[in-house]
Amino acid sequence: MDSWAQVARQVIPCIDVRDGVATDPSGIPGLADPLDVVGIAAGYAHDGAGELFLDVVDPWTAIGYLPDLLRELHGTGLELLVSVQHGVLPTPEECEELLSAGADALSVSTSMVDEPDRVGGTARLLGGRRLIGVVNCSGDRQRGWRTVIHGGATRTSVDALTVARRFGELRVRSLLANNVDREGTGIGYDLELTRAAARVSGLPVIASGGAGSAGQLADALHGGDATHVLVNKVVHSGRETVGSLSESLYRHLRGEAG
Repeated sequence: MDSWAQVARQVIPCIDVRDGVATDPSGIPGLADPLDVVGIAAGYAHDGAGELFLDVVDPWTAIGYLPDLLRELHGTGLELLVSVQHGVLPTPEECEELLSAGADALSVSTSMVDEPDRVGGTARLLGGRRLIGVVNCSGDRQRGWRTVIHGGATRTSVDALTVARRFGELRVRSLLANNVDREGTGIGYDLELTRAAARVSGLPVIASGGAGSAGQLADALHGGDATHVLVNKVVHSGRETVGSLSESLYRHLRGEAG
């Protein structure tokens, strides 16, 4: 069985960012500034997280602040997974600027539908390991999962598993599978989606969308074929910490949860 520290590193907290600050105040106790991205991230690192998903909703034309923010975040010791403009991928030069500033990988979602050739070319130039595939979708196994892009503003007829397979062919670092129907609900991840995405892509899968309890995280890791679990509101609100979730998750995975 993995140690508690190894389990904690399977939990990836997410911070939504606009104009260089968190999009809504964090409820984590003791923060000098509940909108300060670095302060929030430092708390997650202290609790044992190994990676951070930074979801920057600003367009690429408005992220002049981001390289400096990434340099500060690099000091927390967290590996930085960075999405800009809902997974739009610009020129390789713009990608390289963020990677040089401290991003470990850039996420791609919208561009994989709108400009798949650009994504393929960037993966070949920078290396697939510098990219993370993100499949945002709506639906279920019976109806099929359809890809949504532009932060959920555009619903498409594109099969989400087809997109997952394309990411697998590029051998990106990992694949985040997110059912937008579950976001913020706390009802748990779409485990049928995570299992299907892992099968068709052959990639490590990050479960996303619906986290509300340690039991749900354990379900994704144990029965959902996920290698990591993304958490956002459940820790950003202060209701749980990465540490408390990881401790409960560890007990669940050991079969000790009562």
